[in-house]
Amino acid sequence: MLHSFIFWLQSRKLINLVLVFAYFIFILLAHDHMVHVSIWVEKILSPDTYNSVVAIIFLSVLLLLSFFVLKKLAANKNDKKLKLFYLIATVAIIIIHSRFMFDSNIEIIHSFEFTFLAFLIFPLTKRFGAAILFTLPFMLLDEWYQYIQLYPDWNDYFDLNDIMMDTYGCGLTLAVLMIAGVKGNENVKPVWQRPEFISLICLVVAVLAAANFCLITAYANEACSNTWLVMNERLTPEPFLRAHPTHHISYHVMKPLEGLIAITVLHLFYFGLDSFRKP
Repeated sequence: MLHSFIFWLQSRKLINLVLVFAYFIFILLAHDHMVHVSIWVEKILSPDTYNSVVAIIFLSVLLLLSFFVLKKLAANKNDKKLKLFYLIATVAIIIIHSRFMFDSNIEIIHSFEFTFLAFLIFPLTKRFGAAILFTLPFMLLDEWYQYIQLYPDWNDYFDLNDIMMDTYGCGLTLAVLMIAGVKGNENVKPVWQRPEFISLICLVVAVLAAANFCLITAYANEACSNTWLVMNERLTPEPFLRAHPTHHISYHVMKPLEGLIAITVLHLFYFGLDSFRKP
């Protein structure tokens, strides 16, 4: 059924594109409502209980996913080690990220938020790494919308932590698709010749150029008259751990350059889903 739906989307690109943008609009419109629901539930349960409930739900989902993955790997043993490597590596990164970069366990929702979007983009690209990379502009736009439009008095930095978590979720989804037997383009070019690699390099160059011309600045004290986006409204660089104003927790906020490097490396890592896949 999964394969049939992907094939159906591949043969109907216009419908596929409409679904991509419709789902992204849903993400934008639903975000504020979901935040208010989350805050309401946290007030009822208490922050500690809410964190525990979210952790239990995530672990339950992880166990169900593990059962599905083991079943599929038993039936389809091609590139078994590679598939397990990407799956285990992604889950490990999510756990490490949650340990140091979460101000609340509900942040795990970011590992699910863009997964369906990456799934919808996959039929358009027919490559796993490309589907993840071409989800990135939507992630960046979503974070900009939250930072500038939705919560300008609440968020004081462009949250690259969320971008990373969004990407992990997409990587986990595409790795599971690969394990489920979904095949991408059989004629995969070397990574440096692919549109996703070229697009990633162009994005990095564009960000560095924007920073050089002061269109984007890391902190408020670096802003110029032509600055379009200040990544962090603090006047000085973040300490390694920032104390949460209401919860008894400290978490790491990624610095802009740190985030740019981490996002680039992460996408290069996921390009490997296509580079080493056997037809």
